[in-house]
Amino acid sequence: MPLPLKPGYHFNYDRTSRSPHYEMAAAEAYTDFYGISYMLSGDRLIYSPNFTTIVQAGEMVFIPRNVYRRTTYISNTPYERVILKFTDSMIADLIDVIGIEKYNELCEEHVIRFEKSTQIKIRLILNDMEKEWNAYNNCSEIVLKGLLNNLIILVLRERIVGGMHMMRLEKRSDCLADAITYIKAHLRENPSLEQTALHTNISPSYLSKVFINHLHTPFSTFVRNEKIMYAQRLLSGSKMSLTEIAAESGFSSNAYFSDCFKRNTGISPIQFRKENGNV
Repeated sequence: MPLPLKPGYHFNYDRTSRSPHYEMAAAEAYTDFYGISYMLSGDRLIYSPNFTTIVQAGEMVFIPRNVYRRTTYISNTPYERVILKFTDSMIADLIDVIGIEKYNELCEEHVIRFEKSTQIKIRLILNDMEKEWNAYNNCSEIVLKGLLNNLIILVLRERIVGGMHMMRLEKRSDCLADAITYIKAHLRENPSLEQTALHTNISPSYLSKVFINHLHTPFSTFVRNEKIMYAQRLLSGSKMSLTEIAAESGFSSNAYFSDCFKRNTGISPIQFRKENGNV
């Protein structure tokens, strides 16, 4: 997890690549600084107090101050992202020109999409930021301030307005996040749609629609995928037997586990374990 700003700094650049199943253990607090996250590759599910959303490669998220956010995986795909953190002073001149309301609009969009040509421009700015950050000296924040303002102006001018796959789960609160948390915590019990809906205080039919509409995945498929991904971690990171892993992952039998695993991954659990160095 990226750390808060260093004492005396007004900016931080963090570029990180993660394995497919990386999950933040706890929410990160953005206190007296802002953030911008840009996905270079892969996808992530973002939890925040007022919304849940999926962000994919080429998309950006503006993070306001005084919020908590947490991300987790939704697929078997590795991901890479850049997170910028900065104080008011880095964007004060820009805010004087555009107004804080215009900046807040970017934060309220949750996920911002761009045409391919704009994505190329964003990567070029981020690359220049990375070079300056890696060669940091007493003039670097002046340079980084200019690059940051250029980036925000580019977003304001060239973002795609509307058509985003942002998920606001208003009247039902954050039911998708609650459902996913429940599923992950109860994989061994093979959680059903009815059990999960009961836990999240909504009807099974509504929860089913939430998974279809927002994740484009049926509930049963999502649970099976979660079980397979959990089994993969156990296969590569433990000495448990296949029987133990099948039970721990919520499969009723070894045969059913092996069948589902091979249909999802194309290889058997034994082969997966051999290929991931845990024999």
